[in-house]
Amino acid sequence: MSETLYAARFSRRDVLKLAAAGLLLAGCRQSQQPEAALALVNGTLIDGTGAGPLPDAALVVQGKQIGSVGLRARVKIPAHAQVVDVGGATILPGLINAHVHDAYEESTLKAWAQGGVTTVQDLGNSGPRGQLFVFRDQARDKPQGARLVAAGPMVTVPGGYPIVPWGGGGLTVASADDARRQVEQLLDDGADLIKIALESGVIFRQEIPMLSPEQAEAVVEVAHRRGALVAAHVTVSQDVERALAAGVDTMAHMATDDVPDALIARMIEANAYWIPTLELWAGVSSRTAVGFDAQAVSNLQRYAVAGGKVALGTDYGGYTTPFQLGMPIREIELMQQAGMAPLQIIVAATRNAAHVCNRERELGTLEVNKVADVLVVDGNPVEDLHALTRVKLVLRDGVVIRQ
Repeated sequence: MSETLYAARFSRRDVLKLAAAGLLLAGCRQSQQPEAALALVNGTLIDGTGAGPLPDAALVVQGKQIGSVGLRARVKIPAHAQVVDVGGATILPGLINAHVHDAYEESTLKAWAQGGVTTVQDLGNSGPRGQLFVFRDQARDKPQGARLVAAGPMVTVPGGYPIVPWGGGGLTVASADDARRQVEQLLDDGADLIKIALESGVIFRQEIPMLSPEQAEAVVEVAHRRGALVAAHVTVSQDVERALAAGVDTMAHMATDDVPDALIARMIEANAYWIPTLELWAGVSSRTAVGFDAQAVSNLQRYAVAGGKVALGTDYGGYTTPFQLGMPIREIELMQQAGMAPLQIIVAATRNAAHVCNRERELGTLEVNKVADVLVVDGNPVEDLHALTRVKLVLRDGVVIRQ
């Protein structure tokens, strides 16, 4: 179920400027003229680093990158730049949904991008991985859609999750040595990260085979040696404990039982990130009335208060109930219900989400030399997070894709 997007209106002059800027920025590499530039002025800047809003800010985009950003009085705007007055709107990094599925459709990627989500991370698809990664690479060259980060198939064991209970596919391993070999090949094939299934079956009221500690550790060892992160599908505390013992970087899904304080402390000590997917648990609970959503919200509240690192992700396409396509405002509302402050949620959807995608050096914050993925919204999301749905302007790779 897609949220309603409210398009704020620019003046005709601003629209013409943006259209010209988009053409110039897209074609700047083919020109012998000075690199095309677009300057956004008269806005409030939320840069994604956790710093508070900066009023009267300016941001200059040069080619695909951010050339300068900060107080308008201190930002030098190139003489040839196209200057757009955003009329007091808020300028943020493009948001990132760090846990989705079914992302291998151009129309789906375009819908995310139009909603201000300029990057998504697909954490499990059983299609032919050669085709998946070819699609991923082609999508990266099409700024009209969200950038795609792809794990490919989930690493599991015969009869493990998601084969049971869903009948889905996965990359099955038979031993620690087999895990090393197959993960090496998966990375060679082009996986951006590795996703492992550590699903014991508690929430399904059945025992599901899962990776042994030795197999899970072998996966993490290979991935880390190759510079890749590892995310783990987990749903209860005992699965989280096994993931931590293996050295996993990201927990995909908030646990649905009462997470012990000691486990929260271990998560924080390990510098692990949690993707809560509260929209998933709300959908499951609406269908089954089991109350997973309330427990997940409670766990997130305690984890965030303790200083745990959170990245936004919804599990779009991961269950039979509808998910929002575009700006994930339902997930954001639930994170706020868990006590997270608006600025914390914005960081979770930008800097922290870029981290779990292993793209922190290039995405997630509005800093010089980072990729110019930019979202401009009408209003101040620190005061009202629903301002994130009032999209005025979206750039991906420095290209204006919504105006």
